[in-house]
Amino acid sequence: MNEIKTITKEMYEELKKPLPAEAVKPHPTKTFLSSIKAIYVTERLNDVFGCGKWRMKVEHIATTEKGMVVVKSTLEIPEYGVYYESFGGNDNGGENSKNFDLGDAFKGASTDALTKMCSYLGIGIDVFKGKTTVPAKDLPWLNILDKDKNMTKEWLNVIKGINEGKIKSLNNVKQFYKVSKEMEIKIQELLNNRQNGVQ
Repeated sequence: MNEIKTITKEMYEELKKPLPAEAVKPHPTKTFLSSIKAIYVTERLNDVFGCGKWRMKVEHIATTEKGMVVVKSTLEIPEYGVYYESFGGNDNGGENSKNFDLGDAFKGASTDALTKMCSYLGIGIDVFKGKTTVPAKDLPWLNILDKDKNMTKEWLNVIKGINEGKIKSLNNVKQFYKVSKEMEIKIQELLNNRQNGVQ
């Protein structure tokens, strides 16, 4: 039996080195969170441990009526005795989305679990700590209404975040959206109302 190697200090420093800015994007459904493009995580694993030296297994747990896929994944790097497990989920925008694809939901759930397991190794650790955000030039504009004059899901999420106390300042919103002066005033009013106990 081969002797298990130890991850060296140099390897660990390489693992937790900040990912490129383009590796981080706004989370598609969870407001005020960032997500990591899984290919950058894969690249970091290959760079540090070598192609073919790690493996991931995925077990389907459930698919809900609304198209949410949940998987349980394991990440193994036998040469270094690494074994992690994590759950991942994805709904690819939900069954009512015009872009819904169950296969993409499965892939999204798998990569969701992979990025989480790799965070245990330090990959993307700054993102999970909230230290890395999407560059402002890449942020979408926050709008109240869509083209059909319905409230956008982004605006509804902002309202929900303020009401639940998850959004405590205008800066929390600006981390994830470009905000016009008019929107700043509306958001500040909502924040003030919450602070003063007005719903």
